[in-house]
Amino acid sequence: MTEGAPGAPPSAAPTLRALARARSTSRELSDQLLTHLPDLGDLPTQRALDAWVEQAADTLRALSEAVEERLLDLGRRPGPGPSPESAPHPAPLGHDVTAARDWTAG
Repeated sequence: MTEGAPGAPPSAAPTLRALARARSTSRELSDQLLTHLPDLGDLPTQRALDAWVEQAADTLRALSEAVEERLLDLGRRPGPGPSPESAPHPAPLGHDVTAARDWTAG
């Protein structure tokens, strides 16, 4: 995905490489962090440390997933344009938008 993503301009290659590197590095760091759990001997302190390490690993995984989503977005997008968040969203199926308008108009 880092080289020649369809629709990505050639100038995007360094950005795509950096994002791919960030994705893999954050995932590797998450895995490494979970393998380095020292035994402290004090149960309350051990629980606090374990919880902190798990939270840090989860944060690194979430970062990796967010970067992966961004890579996928960049690979799909033909060029600069509106982001998916700014695009209008259709009403959910079965939701009558006109009924809500009639209720507020009265």
